[in-house]
Amino acid sequence: MPRVFACLAIANLLLLIASGAVGVVAPQWGADRHVLLSVLTLLFSCFVQVVAFTYLTVTGKMVGQAVHLAELESSILDSVKLYKRGVTRCLAAVFGSIVLVTATGAVGWRSGGATIWHAASAALLMVVQVGVFWREYEIVILNSRLVERTLREYEKSRIKKLEAQSASA
Repeated sequence: MPRVFACLAIANLLLLIASGAVGVVAPQWGADRHVLLSVLTLLFSCFVQVVAFTYLTVTGKMVGQAVHLAELESSILDSVKLYKRGVTRCLAAVFGSIVLVTATGAVGWRSGGATIWHAASAALLMVVQVGVFWREYEIVILNSRLVERTLREYEKSRIKKLEAQSASA
């Protein structure tokens, strides 16, 4: 999953750059192209966030089941919750910046020209996206390692139980 997330994050950053570039040359191309590309980019950004959150939710359930069935340390679940909280904070930052850039862009579009507020919020969005993607990538890596370790321990526990059952039979 870390590679998939990295590819999605890089694609989103490239789309943000392209949207900004089209916004700069929008008077020559027409503002509609910038608006369309921007809306699609922001939707893709939301999609990337949902993928990260869903990944952590699903793997958290898997780890929880493995911890319960194999009677592993409950501190593993604390790590899962910590990772999910970290991504939830990132979601708030991304969605807040998306709402800001969308609102300032809508005001600029209605007035018929770009505003300094829209350019500033777009720059802020880019900074937030880079920071959030970096943090989420770290969390996804830590979570994938935790999942691997937990499932390995679960498998060892399962094998021991099977061996004990076959020895008693």
